[in-house]
Amino acid sequence: MDLLRFFKRPKKDDIFNKFPDGVLVVSLEGKVLDANKKALEMFSTSRMEMTGEFFSSYIDGGSNLLNKCVTLRKPVISKAKVKNSDDDFYFEISALRDSQEDRVYVTLRDVSQNYKMQNMVNGQFEIARSIIDEKNNYLVNISGEILSNLATIEGFSKALSDGVGGVLVDKQMKYVNIINKNARDLTYDLEKLFTIFRLESNLYQYDFRNFDIVNLLNAIVKQYEPFFTKRKMLFEYNFSSLFSRGCFLDPGVFEYVIKSILDVFLQNTQVGRVMISAGNPPVAFLESHEFDAKGELDPSQYVLFEMKASELLLDEDELNTLFEPYSYVNKNKRSIGMKLAFVLVKKFIKHFKGDIWVYSKPAFGTMVSFVVPVERK
Repeated sequence: MDLLRFFKRPKKDDIFNKFPDGVLVVSLEGKVLDANKKALEMFSTSRMEMTGEFFSSYIDGGSNLLNKCVTLRKPVISKAKVKNSDDDFYFEISALRDSQEDRVYVTLRDVSQNYKMQNMVNGQFEIARSIIDEKNNYLVNISGEILSNLATIEGFSKALSDGVGGVLVDKQMKYVNIINKNARDLTYDLEKLFTIFRLESNLYQYDFRNFDIVNLLNAIVKQYEPFFTKRKMLFEYNFSSLFSRGCFLDPGVFEYVIKSILDVFLQNTQVGRVMISAGNPPVAFLESHEFDAKGELDPSQYVLFEMKASELLLDEDELNTLFEPYSYVNKNKRSIGMKLAFVLVKKFIKHFKGDIWVYSKPAFGTMVSFVVPVERK
C-alpha cells in the first residue's frame, strides 16, 4: 500500500488500526505523533503514553535509524524497548518520509523469534569453529612429541633387527619387524593427518618462489626409480612436451604433491606399470574445465600432470570419498594414509589455484590428473 496516499485519505482510522503490522507517525524532530493498535500492542503501551515521546525511547538508534531507512529505502532490524518486559525484542523497520507534511511514516514487524534463532545458530557456529581451531592448534603443537616417540620406537626396533642388542631368534625377529613396520605405517599416517590439521588451522607457511620445474621432476624421478626397479615394475616418465621450465610456486609443496601420489602407487601396487608425464594443456581442455573463468587462457601458463598406476583399482565408494578427510571406507582395508595423501594433494593444488581429477577402471588402472598454473594467480 502507498502509505503517503493512505494518510492523505479522510477517515483512515478504521483501516489504520487493521494493519497487520505496527504503524507509527513520527515528526522530523523524532517524536511519535500517532500509532495504530498493532504498534501499541507491540510496545505494550497506550496511545496517550506513546504520543509525544521520542522514537528513540522505543527503538534503539532513534532518528539516525529512521534517516538511514528513509535514505536507503530498505528495512533495517533494531532492538526494541518494550514496556515492563525483560525479554529482547527485535523489529524490522521500514520508513517513508512525507515532505509536504514534514513527518515520517514507520512500519514495524516483530522478527524477534527468527532474529534470535539466527543469532543462536551463528553463535553456535562460532563456538564450534573456536573449538575446532583450538583442537587443531593443540594437535599441531603436540605432533612433534608424538612423532618423536614413534621415531624412537621405529629406530630401536630397527636397531634390534640389525643385531645391536644381540642375535635374535626367528620368532623374536618376526615380532620386532612387525613393530618396526607398524611404527613406520603409523608415522606415515599421522604425518599426513597432522599436516591436514595444520592447514585447517591456517598455521601452514608457504614459500612461493621461482624454480625450474623440469629439474625438480627429474630429481624426483631419480629418487624413485630404484624403488620401482626393486619391485621389477615398469616406471616411465616424459616431460619433453613442457615448453616452459620456469615456475612460480612453493617448490617444497609441489615436490610433496608428486611424491605423495608416487608413494600411494608404491604402497598399493606390487606389479605393473607406473607412468608420469607433464605438458602444457590444450586450450580446449582448459575451457572444458572452466579455467577461462580463473584467468588468462594461455596454455603455456599451465602445466597438466598425468600419473597412472596400471594395477591400482579404486572402487566407486573410494572415488566418491577420496577427497573427504573424515569419511571412511573400510571395504578394501586400504591404508588410511592413502586417503589422507589425496586429501592433502587436493588442498595444496587448490591453494595453487589448480584442480585435480582421479579416474579408476578395471583393465585400465588409476589415473591422477591435475593442472596448476606456473605463475601464482
